[in-house]
Amino acid sequence: MKSPTYTLLEHYTFSRLNLYHFDFYRFKDPSEWLSSGFQEYFGPQSLCLVEWPERAGASLVPPDLEVALETLAARRRARLRALTPAGEAWLASALARCSAS
Repeated sequence: MKSPTYTLLEHYTFSRLNLYHFDFYRFKDPSEWLSSGFQEYFGPQSLCLVEWPERAGASLVPPDLEVALETLAARRRARLRALTPAGEAWLASALARCSAS
């Protein structure tokens, strides 16, 4: 999946789920989030991945799950942190599936 830096948004459809990948790197001011109309994409049938969320300011809804990517020597690691009950449920389910494999 490529970063949508130049378009701000890439849309992918998986079954009934819409995945929206946002990159707010080019936002100069949080008011750009408010005038973008992107709020309508955040709903129960959507999974929204947001790069540079701090550029949207406090108006962006808090995430259910935070993913931090790290580079360690020749490896990469993703750190997942649940921030809501929905995020906790998803993370527990994902960990259970991984440990069952």
